[in-house]
Amino acid sequence: MGIFTTPKFEISGYEEPGDFSLANVLNTKAYYELQVPPDKFDISIGKERIPPKHDAEGNVLVKGAPGKEKKKWSFSFIVDNTGVFPNLPTGIFGSGFSIYPNIELLEAISCEKNDESHKKLFVKAAWGSSLIEGTVTTLNYSYTYFDSSANPIRAKVSMEITEGPEESDTLLSPDLSRMPSVKDGDSLVKYCEEYYKDKNFYLKIAEINNLSSFRALQPAKRILFPPIKK
Repeated sequence: MGIFTTPKFEISGYEEPGDFSLANVLNTKAYYELQVPPDKFDISIGKERIPPKHDAEGNVLVKGAPGKEKKKWSFSFIVDNTGVFPNLPTGIFGSGFSIYPNIELLEAISCEKNDESHKKLFVKAAWGSSLIEGTVTTLNYSYTYFDSSANPIRAKVSMEITEGPEESDTLLSPDLSRMPSVKDGDSLVKYCEEYYKDKNFYLKIAEINNLSSFRALQPAKRILFPPIKK
């Protein structure tokens, strides 16, 4: 008789949808494997309404509309480094150590966004013959056991993956808002030239963001650049 092997439950993160080649992996951390199969696994299909989009003056640019039907995976699982399981959690290299690196990896796959497009990672999750491609829309975790130094070594995690790109994934479109994170050397004039092809909108952007000066931008601050009628 052959030995029964439990299928792996794998989650991989990528920059672009539909391209799950190794060349498209954002970084080597964008891979996660459940230590044990999920203790809960639900699939639902339904429509999500697309909200209306407005310009800087509050005028409706695009009316809201019923969204496409999307599949959702909702599942929960255990991360445990007490030694009760024969295999270690992803990103952990010794029994008894803190599971912080494992949880940080989950957060990276679920929450990190591209600096330019502000898009979340696209993920592919596979378990046996089941497969979904989309984005992580919910991540919750609670630490349930700690070592003598108060380091977490067990956690209960729940996730939700929604099929397809998130509705805000098209932030590079000229009809939608952007909110870049300011870096050293950035200026409103530069952003306006890039986003609107017109540097003369810098004063209006300063007003929208309640900036006391359009010259001195604070690094790491996010600036809103909404659609503007020309």
